[in-house]
Amino acid sequence: MQNDSEDDRLERLFAAASKSESYNANLQYGFETRVMAKIKSQREGQKPFFLWAWRLMPAFVFAVLMLGVWTYVTEHRQITDMSTIAGINNEETMLVASLTGE
Repeated sequence: MQNDSEDDRLERLFAAASKSESYNANLQYGFETRVMAKIKSQREGQKPFFLWAWRLMPAFVFAVLMLGVWTYVTEHRQITDMSTIAGINNEETMLVASLTGE
């Protein structure tokens, strides 16, 4: 759908260019081909967003895996049991445990 409207607009542009006063028949030869080649070369230089997303997919997967490992490792280190609460210099932990009823 969008290509149809762009094609119509391009056809109108070519018609307007050929109706201009400085029209020279020798310049018309290959004009549309040169313009379309120029447009195509400019579009090839631009990388679409989804192409970058696919190229960065391994980095995204690595980041998710590292976050999962980090969460797993830190979760098991922070378990508070009775020996940790009764240890030396754990007054704050004992206060929190007594206030929360644990």
